[in-house]
Amino acid sequence: MIPRTISIETLPNEILHYILSYQSWFDMLTSFWSLNIRFNSLVRSIISINDNRLNTGLRITSDLPYNKCSTLFLLILKSSSLSSIQRIHFDETNSIASDLIYEWLFNHNNILNFPNLKSLILIRCGSIEPVVRSLFYLIEHQLDELTLAFDDTMFRDEYFHISENSSKVFNQRKRMCMIKQLICQLFSSQCHLTSLQMDLGHYLIDVDIDECLISNSVDYQHQSFCLTLRRLYIRIGNSWFLENIISQIPNLEQMSVQFHTTLRFDLSWKSNVEIMKQSNGNWLNKLPKLRYFSLKTFIDDDWEFIYLKWLLNNLNYVEKLQLHLKNDRLDERKSQEIWKSLIDANFIRQNCLPDRIKNLSNFDFYICSQRQLLFNDIEKITNSFKNHSFFLDHQWTNVNCFIDPIMLSQHIFSCFTNTFRFSHNFIKYSNVFNWPPIGDIWCNLHPSLSLILQGVNQLTPNLSCIKVYTRRNRSVDKSDFLMSLEILLKMRQYKGINIPFRNITKIQFGTHFDRISATSTTSIDRDQIREKVLAYLISMTAQLKYLLVERVEWLLHVVEYASDVLRTNALSTVQHAEFCFPSIHYTGDKKICDGRQFVPFLSKYMPHFQTLRLWRADDFPWTSTQHAAVFEQDLCQLVEKLKEFTFLDIYGEIHIEKVEPYRLMAQTRFPNSRIHVEVSKFRLWL
Repeated sequence: MIPRTISIETLPNEILHYILSYQSWFDMLTSFWSLNIRFNSLVRSIISINDNRLNTGLRITSDLPYNKCSTLFLLILKSSSLSSIQRIHFDETNSIASDLIYEWLFNHNNILNFPNLKSLILIRCGSIEPVVRSLFYLIEHQLDELTLAFDDTMFRDEYFHISENSSKVFNQRKRMCMIKQLICQLFSSQCHLTSLQMDLGHYLIDVDIDECLISNSVDYQHQSFCLTLRRLYIRIGNSWFLENIISQIPNLEQMSVQFHTTLRFDLSWKSNVEIMKQSNGNWLNKLPKLRYFSLKTFIDDDWEFIYLKWLLNNLNYVEKLQLHLKNDRLDERKSQEIWKSLIDANFIRQNCLPDRIKNLSNFDFYICSQRQLLFNDIEKITNSFKNHSFFLDHQWTNVNCFIDPIMLSQHIFSCFTNTFRFSHNFIKYSNVFNWPPIGDIWCNLHPSLSLILQGVNQLTPNLSCIKVYTRRNRSVDKSDFLMSLEILLKMRQYKGINIPFRNITKIQFGTHFDRISATSTTSIDRDQIREKVLAYLISMTAQLKYLLVERVEWLLHVVEYASDVLRTNALSTVQHAEFCFPSIHYTGDKKICDGRQFVPFLSKYMPHFQTLRLWRADDFPWTSTQHAAVFEQDLCQLVEKLKEFTFLDIYGEIHIEKVEPYRLMAQTRFPNSRIHVEVSKFRLWL
């Protein structure tokens, strides 16, 4: 019997919907849109599901090449039905999508192409002018929700020899001026957002942007504050910014605040300590509808604890409160009497809650402090909550406490509510492991690798990323890595490859990804323990896509010297990578620094490689000779060897005279690509 041919159009809608759901945006739209009314309806339904359930809508990332991304937008704009998209997500982690945001969102008549757009997400935004230009209109006339996080690397460049280049000073001032204008509008009557998530970034925290907020508050009679904002999630650098914005958002219901480092407050408060201690509920008139408050910060000394208490007393009417506090090792030169006391129920009640509690029904906390504790102290701490009248009355007695023996730090967190769905497995508490990069000052508060791996043994399938923290210019902690190596060996022997790490898609090995690390010579030597640990971590994964290794030499050493540990094809699934790449001017080792084997290495071990970010201390080419012709050879080799490659991002330093030759070379060689060249940055989106 001749088998009957089945046409795709004969399949029921349920099966077609399932098939199309697994297609990429580009493939689905270019292959199935406009075939007929039925397929148009199916495509629209999938977009609607993504838009509403997954909170992503149209997502633009480097996974889509530049020319395809442009084609996709043209297709969407020509299809009136698709213009109903309500959410757009520009993820610039591995792309330069935000550079195109204005020309994609607005037509030549400056009219918005997406009239139903309500939610916009901009992650690691690296282009100030087109983004701010778009947001000036969108936050006043279009959006309900905005998530905005600037890429601090563009500001980091300005701080690197900024005095040597007057154009850098001018560009920085121009960017800061635009950001000030945007913030001024965000907290004014010209903003109609209901939800705002904003990360100002590390290199913006010292910018004097409070003056625009002060000018708004002075103009109170003219209603120069935002009446629509209900939810605010913000990462800032000082407390006076927080004190200024609360006067601009009187209808706020939820507020989550994260300080980049410590609770930096106006030093004049120190002369009014008693007034601060006696303050209760003073913010009720400013934020009368606030019901939820979350704070995440470092507390350095007793003064900051006093300020924290003042802050909590001003918000003593909220119903839900979450606190995440950290502190480094005790310093005799500082006033730290509060941190010297035992962190138990009395400590929490006295320092982490308002004096007078009116409406509080949900309370959660996490505190990390470097100190030496005995294991008997853990039981004493947990029992203190079961014997304290306040916590007994509120039925807040379930507390977990553990010690990191490598980092000599104490972690204590509550299990009072179902907010985080705690269990005795401490690693489920995400705040222990998702603290932002904080540099060397508080590096000891990062969890040790062996502690993380002990939790992985019992972990649910929710863990997708492993981060291994390191100190700048220092060798790894031998005891931590030896313990980790023993744990990894047992995991591999008794649980196989795809069990404990079955959902890990990202490994970050190292903490400092910047140009300073690219100049270091202290961490490029071989370390057999480090090589084996990294080899085991990579080999335990089954779907590793993102690989960030602080020094590229560390990964090369794994392949060269730990091949007996590294699983065959363990790197074959990697699509995105980030490295600090050394310079011959700093290491004097041509074998390491010429980079001639770098692209062959990528093509051999990572055949599906798509995006690359490099940190360089000097010129952009990763071979030893520094001129446009050699750089052109490097780029051509990269694109020819890696067939799926879409995005290159290099941070280095060149003379201003090289900017135009590099730009012309890239433009000539890759005419259908997006190119951005500065004295400290080269970006190519193919």
